[in-house]
Amino acid sequence: MTTTDTTLPAPVIGWLEAFAGELDDCHEQAAPGGTVSSPAGWTIASAQRLPAGTPVPGTSGTLAAVRDAPPAGDPAARVFSDALVRLHWRLLRDVLDGAVSRLDGRTSEGAPLLGRQLVRGTVADVALALSETRDLLDLPRPTAGRRRRIHRDLVAAGRTALVLYGASSFAAEGPGRLLYAAELLGNTYLHTGEPEEGAGRE
Repeated sequence: MTTTDTTLPAPVIGWLEAFAGELDDCHEQAAPGGTVSSPAGWTIASAQRLPAGTPVPGTSGTLAAVRDAPPAGDPAARVFSDALVRLHWRLLRDVLDGAVSRLDGRTSEGAPLLGRQLVRGTVADVALALSETRDLLDLPRPTAGRRRRIHRDLVAAGRTALVLYGASSFAAEGPGRLLYAAELLGNTYLHTGEPEEGAGRE
């Protein structure tokens, strides 16, 4: 299985491969030398870590999945889930930083794009979501319900952030593939049909 797709721009392949490596780091934290499976028996990791896995759609062969693995034990699952939501948070922060850098210096009708009220409001909305979810991540004794809430908030903020990239966000060179992968991972590992918990309840 190849981990590169020459039909994609080189920067996007690099982003996807870096994301796959960080996902492997999440597995390594929870299960050194191994992988962590979801409650439904799915395991998603880099193609290098799962060479016999099926390529995950939309990730250009950088991620692979296998099923029928026994679910991870509670300690490993908790460590992995905490690392996964933090990875998603870092990804969204980088997507927002990339959008601001991309818009910096660009003008429309003689005015800076970053000075437009709609653009500034969108940036502020994503930044606020990052701040709020970071505060939730920093609370002691994380719970499954809190992780699910953080994931949902990051997914919503990610979709908002893509607006800053315009049509390119959904093209091959945009960050949409990365946010799709993070959303898929959260849906696979975090949303298990358990009753919702309040974000601040322990």
